[in-house]
Amino acid sequence: MQLPETNDHLYLENGVEKTLWGRIPFERAFSFLFFNQKGTTQKLLHELKYKGNEELAIYLGEIYGQKIRKTAESHGIDSIVAVPLHASKLRKRGYNQSLAFANGISEVLGIENLSDLMVRRKATATQTQKNRTERWQNVENIFAINQAQMFENKHILLVDDVITTGATLESCASAIVKNCKCRISIASIAFAA
Repeated sequence: MQLPETNDHLYLENGVEKTLWGRIPFERAFSFLFFNQKGTTQKLLHELKYKGNEELAIYLGEIYGQKIRKTAESHGIDSIVAVPLHASKLRKRGYNQSLAFANGISEVLGIENLSDLMVRRKATATQTQKNRTERWQNVENIFAINQAQMFENKHILLVDDVITTGATLESCASAIVKNCKCRISIASIAFAA
């Protein structure tokens, strides 16, 4: 496989971490692949989002789980949560690509998957054509957690498909940290530098 890997998990102060600094409290943030328009990663993501290739998302998660194993162990990551889709988008798409990726990581690392406790309360328009401010406004206060006690004292790996501005992850992480005492790290399939 000749994928444009970031190897962010090996480096502190990587591009993903710099994108999220000062916005959410996190310990580590990293992404599997670089995203470039019309590149290999964009084709992979299109396959995941629009072609229903759930097996590929799980497989990518398994590969990435193997790559980040030492980082996850050294930082005590013990749970994983995928950024949820709204029920209407989930019905349309058939599955959540971030959840499938998280399932692959969870399986390899042997960590608890709490994704079913995170909900997206509001359907939102796609972020792809929005600027930074519009992205934040589009996802502000749309996430909630059920059974906050299940997140207490955990180190959660919050997983999304693509990080561009980080607005979705910021909103999702905010919903977690305002409801429970826990630590958060971030991972994604791709990062648009």
